[in-house]
Amino acid sequence: MNSPAPHQTELWKSAAWKSQVESWVSQVLATFNIEQTGPVSEPRIRFWSVLLTIPTDHGKLWFKENNPGQFQEASIVAALAEIAPENVVTPLAIEPTRGWLISPDHGATLATLASRDYALWARVVTDFAELQQQTVQHGQRLTDAGLASLDPGIAGNFVSNQLLLHAGLPQEHPLHLNGEQADSIYASVPAIESAAAQLNAVGVPLSLEHNDLHPNNAFIPGSSTDPLRFFDFGDSYWAHPFSSLYVPLGVMKENWETGYDDARIRRVISAYLERWTGYAPLPELRKALEPALQLGRLNRYASWLRLLIHADDESMRTYGPHALQYLQTIADPVL
Repeated sequence: MNSPAPHQTELWKSAAWKSQVESWVSQVLATFNIEQTGPVSEPRIRFWSVLLTIPTDHGKLWFKENNPGQFQEASIVAALAEIAPENVVTPLAIEPTRGWLISPDHGATLATLASRDYALWARVVTDFAELQQQTVQHGQRLTDAGLASLDPGIAGNFVSNQLLLHAGLPQEHPLHLNGEQADSIYASVPAIESAAAQLNAVGVPLSLEHNDLHPNNAFIPGSSTDPLRFFDFGDSYWAHPFSSLYVPLGVMKENWETGYDDARIRRVISAYLERWTGYAPLPELRKALEPALQLGRLNRYASWLRLLIHADDESMRTYGPHALQYLQTIADPVL
């Protein structure tokens, strides 16, 4: 009998895998006439990705491979780098058949500033709004690169289908929903469909939804006039752009130990929405925020699920309930 294939995280720990990576890295560096100046670092492994650093005479480089559920990130980043080269970290090289990418290091991220100033968050969300607006006309190109779509118009049907999946799992499975839980979520489907209709009525087009937007995913710019360079697009979807505020607002609320009515959070929201007034007046955009945030919760669930499909048992036990929580609270108010 053949032995079972090693799990992805075990593969990433193997000498054979690292040897393959180092061989590819050497080929890439030779192509660009870059000299490696030290050993490749030991892997930084989470069940969702593995990272390596490579010291070179052109500075530190980063290697990344994702969990198969986010395999598409390398190709998505390469497409984004052509659409908006000033706003994303352009990879030095990708290997699309394996989801590998090598990217330059741009120094410290905004998170290292440890600032509680709302202006930093306003900069993050407004610069990201600029990136979103640059991608509006490139949906097909990004879809072709592997960016999955979560159109609000299909949200209700998506939730209904997911309930069949979860209710059909064995009772002991971390992603199992019992009949009462499934019925409760199903009762929220009309509210989800109503939220989608509200968004559609405003007329803001679908765009890039980062789905994990925070200061640790943006580098400090070289000057005050340079745009932020964003990275880590593995969780991203083609969806309503306002849903990208779900994570930032939650992080601000937690870090500042405050509520969403905090004046600082309100200023960040206003700064972001003002970038979209070309599509609708600000009062109309404000009405779209709550339904977009509710669907942002659904986007978080969907991202976790596509990772958990490939998770080891321990990761499934740890993160499965976390993913279900997003689904179980899908219709709860956010703000």
